[in-house]
Amino acid sequence: MKKSVLNITGESVQKVLRQAISPTFLTMLLIAALLWYTSKLSDVYDYEMPLNIRIDGQKYRLTAIVKGRGSSILAQQLSLKRRLNFTLDELSPRKSRQTIGALTISPTSLQGAINGKISDLSIVQVVDAPEFVPAPVSDEVGDEVEVEGGVNKETK
Repeated sequence: MKKSVLNITGESVQKVLRQAISPTFLTMLLIAALLWYTSKLSDVYDYEMPLNIRIDGQKYRLTAIVKGRGSSILAQQLSLKRRLNFTLDELSPRKSRQTIGALTISPTSLQGAINGKISDLSIVQVVDAPEFVPAPVSDEVGDEVEVEGGVNKETK
């Protein structure tokens, strides 16, 4: 019975690999890779990161350029489901020119507010600040309801 060249080459490569690659070599290779990765995580990086925020109960996803150690960026990425909660008072909104009834949040105020919540990263820039559309206010007993010509106290 004839053995093909490919079969002979495959068997000889397997024998060489079994003899050359010992468990000690693989262990040292793994340790070296872990040390390299650890040293890379201690460097400072700029990274474009998606962030989940909540403004007065409404959810938004925005992109921000952050600067920080690789380990801090990795930790923030792993906790992406965590939302940063803000109120409108913290963000100093303005009336939107594009959408009636919406508020525009300046990227600078959003950047400062996020920097206050995430202490181990520095927010360099907020790429896309969301427009905020306030939810309608429910009319409960004693709530003030706007009418033409002033404010009317409505009671039920």
